[in-house]
Amino acid sequence: MKIDYVSDVHLNHWMIWTNNQTKWEMRTRQLANRLIENGNGEILIIAGDFSEWNCQSIWFLNEVAKSYERVYFTYGNHDLYILTKHQKKKYNDSLGRLNQLIEEASSIPNVVPLIKSIDKYKGVLFAGDAMWYLPKSTKDWDFFFNVSNDSRHIMINGYHNDDAARLMWKESQNWYDTLEAVNIDVFVSHIPPVENPLRLFKADPLYQTEVPFINAKHWICGHDHQQGSFKKEGVSFHMNCIGYPQEYDKRPRVNEIPWYKCDTIKKYELRTIEI
Repeated sequence: MKIDYVSDVHLNHWMIWTNNQTKWEMRTRQLANRLIENGNGEILIIAGDFSEWNCQSIWFLNEVAKSYERVYFTYGNHDLYILTKHQKKKYNDSLGRLNQLIEEASSIPNVVPLIKSIDKYKGVLFAGDAMWYLPKSTKDWDFFFNVSNDSRHIMINGYHNDDAARLMWKESQNWYDTLEAVNIDVFVSHIPPVENPLRLFKADPLYQTEVPFINAKHWICGHDHQQGSFKKEGVSFHMNCIGYPQEYDKRPRVNEIPWYKCDTIKKYELRTIEI
């Protein structure tokens, strides 16, 4: 089985919100087709961080699903952001926004959310969740509160932002503990479970989560905007983060399709594994 994978597509940084929703949708669908044009897999995996806007995430999923037998996805931190009063009124909180994304995505016949769940397809067992991080030291929490946008834009009713982070981490860990006896072929998370040797900056707890065991043959993740594969403890880790336009040395202007002129630092394309 060939599997195409990507993460951190950050659609609204490439095709920004506009009052002309028809034009915005058209641009988003064009961007989706640009991204997957080098794909040759049966399966597409998206490891979170679609957009700050659910409608754009759904347009993207709807478009890429036309080219694959099955599309798996999990969510990232940006998929929980509440940026406007309208979003707060519509979704109530970040979990309301996530639940709406799951519900609409699940209505696309061949799209399957991997959010604290497993799924078997053609004999291959997939499992996934965002796998939330947990700051530990005073320095970690200082970064969370004063540097990370997560503390400002992720809100769960009834919880302070630090308690919300603890809640999401605990729920991810509790579910993950149930997988100890399960032999997983492909695990999908937004946040890596090990320190990433490809990372260009110092390791930070907000870019990694600890797990008590790893029993997957392949692990697809993202979050820190790196691209590449590496092996640790017999597990093959795969990252293909698209990231923001400013991370490319020949980036296109906003609302322009990123053709090959921007591909000298990072590749705006899918990667493929075969299992």
